[in-house]
Formats: sequence, C-alpha cells, structure tokens
Amino acid sequence: MFLPLGVSAQIGGRTVYDYWRVPVSARLLSMGSVNVSTQDDDVSFVTQNPALLNDSMHRKVAVSFCNYLADIRHGYAATSLSFDKAGSFYAGIASLGSGDMQGADVYGNPTGNTFAARDVTWSLGYANAYKSIRYGAALKFISSNLATGYSAGSFGMATDVGASYRSKNQLFGAGLVFKNVGAQLSRYTPTQQNAPTPFEIQAGITNKLKYMPLRFSVQLVQLNRPRLIYKDPNAAQEYDLAGNPIKAENTFADNTLRHVVFGGEFLFGKGFRIRGGYNHMRRMELRPVERALLTGFSLGMGIRTKRLDFDYGYGSFGTNAALLVHQFSLILNIDGVNKE
Repeated sequence: MFLPLGVSAQIGGRTVYDYWRVPVSARLLSMGSVNVSTQDDDVSFVTQNPALLNDSMHRKVAVSFCNYLADIRHGYAATSLSFDKAGSFYAGIASLGSGDMQGADVYGNPTGNTFAARDVTWSLGYANAYKSIRYGAALKFISSNLATGYSAGSFGMATDVGASYRSKNQLFGAGLVFKNVGAQLSRYTPTQQNAPTPFEIQAGITNKLKYMPLRFSVQLVQLNRPRLIYKDPNAAQEYDLAGNPIKAENTFADNTLRHVVFGGEFLFGKGFRIRGGYNHMRRMELRPVERALLTGFSLGMGIRTKRLDFDYGYGSFGTNAALLVHQFSLILNIDGVNKE
C-alpha cells in the first residue's frame, strides 16, 4: 500500500503494441533496425518512413521471415503500386507469434491447456512528391492477442506521417517521421486501462560517397524523449575500499548516443552488398555486466539480381546464443528489371 504509484527503470513497458518497433526486413536489422532516410526501391523501408515510398517500388513484392528470439517467429509481406500523378500506394502485413505455451493456474500448476500470443498488423500507405520533397502517410491496424483462445485480445490503430528528401545526384537523403500516432481501441481485459501507443519522432540522413562504394546513415531516435537514462534521485552515495566517495558517471555522452543509430552499406558493383549497424541504446540496455561482446551490433549481406533481391541480417541482443537474431528477406520485381 505504501509503494509509489509509478516507478520506471527502462523506457519500455509504458506503451502497448511495442511490436511496431521490430524491424520487418533483414536489411533493416543489419543496419541497426532504424532507417528513415534511405530512399531507393526497398519496399520494407516504407515501414520506417512512408515518405520513402516511390515509383521505383512499383510492382515489387517483399517477403521476410525471422526466427526472432527463442521460439518467437516474425513474418512480413508487402507490395507497392505507382500511378502517374496519382502517387504511390503501399499495402503490407506483418505478424509476430510466440508459438505454443503451456497454461498454468495462479499457483503455477499446469492446467493441460496450451495457448499462443500473436500480433498481426495490416498497413496501407500513400506517398507523393512536391518538387524535391516527398511526403507520405501510412495507416496501421493491429490485432494483438496475449492468449489465443481466451479474451485477452486488443485492437488498435495508428498512423505514421513523414517527409523525405533526395538530392538530384541521388547521393544524399534525409528524412523525418512521426511514428505511431494512434490509440488502443479495445483493451486486453475489462479492468485494463487504455495505454498509449509507442509514439516516436525520428530523423536521419543518408549519404553515399561519390568516389567510394560506401553509403552510410545516421539516424536519430526517441527525439520526443530527451532523457533515456533513468536516474534514481534516492540512490545512496557509494564509496570505494579506501572510503572515498565514488563520483557519479557522466551520463551526458551515454544519453546522447542512445538517440543515435549508425548504419552502413558497402556496394560491390550492382550485385553484392555488405552491411553493418550499431544501436547504442540496445547495447546499453541488453548487455551483460560481465561482457558486452557484440551486443547492439548488427551485420548483413545482400545479393541482387535482375529480378530478385536476397538479404540476410544478423543482430545481437545479448551474448547468449538464444539472443542472436537471424533474418531472411526477398524482394521480387514482378515486371521490370532492378536499376540500382
């Protein structure tokens, strides 16, 4: 009864439908999981910023599969159509399933029943251009079930609104997006209070070096939340073995870097690409105390043919083998030839 009404040590757990933060493709995973400024023909990037939707994605179909964490399975499929003057249109579906779990009562005794948790998101998007600026919006509907076969289900909707720019020489790009502006329309249980959606402001730049086969990006996340590190105002002063007070760490640099995601691609001709990324917030929140190793880092590769792209992404969410994520994606060009 005397506990405070609200405490928080991490930035998670405050919103519903955090599944929307999961990268939907191998290319996104390998570049740090966030990219709102790279404007090319990759349909999956529309989930990052709807203003990246353009006519080079016309009649392309993207599919992706990921063995996310433990027995969690993640899938995604999308396509796009473009029309002269009318603009570009997008439709996609993504799902996250945890597999079967054994039911138990409040005392932990098995009930003999099995259940599953699953989130499914349907998306519709539109984008057009005004001179060198593209603008776009996407509407998302989600059906979230914490226990399939029970009443613990919720329905919600949200929209993403963004803008993007690409230079005439196609070497530089920039983007800004307001993500997940929406609401929980139905609650998981009658006693649950309506929770907010994971609203976030993101911005980024992408630049390809003119005389080197390197394209790099810098993305800014959680711009609507300046402070991402929890600071306990009631923490007791700590002392070393000599009795000297231990100075608190300077968290300014750490907090600043938690807003930044780095990604890059080496372009070996038109057919092969090597990718990498670094997500500092992921590293600091998920690394073990003893050793961090590659936590927060990601790698990947892409093979590009005239009609088909194959991408592989690897992300480290910890040092345990169960926390290593592998994702595979395909993009099929139905009636054309890849230009880039």
